[in-house]
Amino acid sequence: MAKAKWPKLPRFFVPLFHCANIYLCRSKDEWIQAESSIGLPPADLIGSAGRCREFVNDVSGERLYLIGVFDDSLATLVHECAHATFYCCNDVGVTVKTDQPNETYCYLLDRMFNHFQHHIKQE
Repeated sequence: MAKAKWPKLPRFFVPLFHCANIYLCRSKDEWIQAESSIGLPPADLIGSAGRCREFVNDVSGERLYLIGVFDDSLATLVHECAHATFYCCNDVGVTVKTDQPNETYCYLLDRMFNHFQHHIKQE
């Protein structure tokens, strides 16, 4: 069986650290196609409004994150972007602490959300 083709997805390259590509899946079909192209079995997305998942290439060490927003909600987008931002900060050794301003986290979340928000269809 042939491997699925990577879908055309909006991409955000993490600024400053240049540590990962983050892709936005706007439907469950896009999510399943993306995972399939990586070689994973289809995820169980029943009842899921969104998803965030990290992938690391075992050979190159390259990091890739999939953000899924399946309900066209900006609230779901910011939620999933927050997960990806936590992952990215962890990847580069930036500690997020509740008693600190966490500017790195906040700016990265802001940029990621702003980059992807126009891809979400709002009624």
